[in-house]
Amino acid sequence: MDVNEIMDCLPHRYPFLLVDKVLELEEGKRIVGIKNTTINEPFFQGHFPGHPVMPGVLMIEALAQISGILLLSSIPNSKGKLAYFAAIQDVRFKRPVFPGDQLRLEVDLKKIKGPVGKTLGKIFVEGKVVAEAEITLSIIDGQIEKRIDPTAKIHPNAVIGKDVTIGPHVYIGEGVKIGNGVIIEANVVIEKWVTIGNDCHIHYGTIIGNTTQDKKYKGEKSYVEIGHRNDIREYVTINRATEKGGKTLIGNDNLFLTSVHIAHDCVIGNNVVISNAAQLAGHLQIGNNVIIGGMTGILQFTRIGDFAMVGGYSSVRQDIPPHMLVEGNPAVIRTLNSIGMDRHNYTNEQKKAMKDVYKIFYRSSLNTTQAIEKIRKEIKETEEVKGFIEFVMTESKNGIMKRGSADKVGDSNTD
Repeated sequence: MDVNEIMDCLPHRYPFLLVDKVLELEEGKRIVGIKNTTINEPFFQGHFPGHPVMPGVLMIEALAQISGILLLSSIPNSKGKLAYFAAIQDVRFKRPVFPGDQLRLEVDLKKIKGPVGKTLGKIFVEGKVVAEAEITLSIIDGQIEKRIDPTAKIHPNAVIGKDVTIGPHVYIGEGVKIGNGVIIEANVVIEKWVTIGNDCHIHYGTIIGNTTQDKKYKGEKSYVEIGHRNDIREYVTINRATEKGGKTLIGNDNLFLTSVHIAHDCVIGNNVVISNAAQLAGHLQIGNNVIIGGMTGILQFTRIGDFAMVGGYSSVRQDIPPHMLVEGNPAVIRTLNSIGMDRHNYTNEQKKAMKDVYKIFYRSSLNTTQAIEKIRKEIKETEEVKGFIEFVMTESKNGIMKRGSADKVGDSNTD
């Protein structure tokens, strides 16, 4: 068994998978495997500094893991089951294991009684016994079920949660972490250093974690972090951040439709809908409950506030305050997103406050400072009003979007 076949049998993953290869396997009787050690093993860094040796408990864990392979291969219908460490007896350590040693793991099956099996294992280095133990394992129903197509390529240190489905020709790269219940359809590439939360659905041909397209990028290690329950449709692309340690961040419960592009260093909130072929440049900040129409392009460093709505085919070049509805090329404020407030069950008091804010800020002749002063004096400070003021008063690279003609959308719902 090579390492991929071992990972198909055992749930363990880097850095805790301690069997590299199975050399011999006689079901119901015996198994022989190897564990290669190098100074790059994380446990050598602290055990002991200046005199690195392999912890004895990990030597026994390696015996337990290979015993699990033997036990699972020796019982019928073991697919999806797990071998839990139940007991240990007669442990002896003969000599230390140092970086560079190759451990030969030899295990004989002593007996199986129901869901319990007992093995006798020895570890050899250069033909000499370094440790031995009698191990008892208990077989239970698998708490980790993975449906992984055999054509998928998964990096050895990728971490895959339970109840994950991975389709044909999927590539999952270095440092990727996949949460529980995730569905990854065919031909998806999750390149490297990506974290994906629980219950996400990633559709055909999507590419996540590919290198930023920012010319300043020089190969630094950067990340993509995606929350829970996101639905990412076909051919979406999501880039890693540019600077070392930087992150492209996506929240929970979002829907990104076909061919959406999310560039480096974007920060996207929760319950956001981005329609087909929308193109998001780098460093965008998008709040919660935002809707972005199809074929929309958004300039880098733009901010979009909560509950804003952007009409399709728009060219967004300035910041959009919360609860505004915009469209156009270039996009301008058309009206208040009253329909969005209705959909989210805003009270009459909340809606009136935001209508008054809109009238003062966008339909008066006051400048920004004067408008904000008037809003603070005359309008009750609901959470929505407070959020609008904070958004407008925050420093902006692109400036706050202006109001345009309302003839295409109409703004009778603000009167």
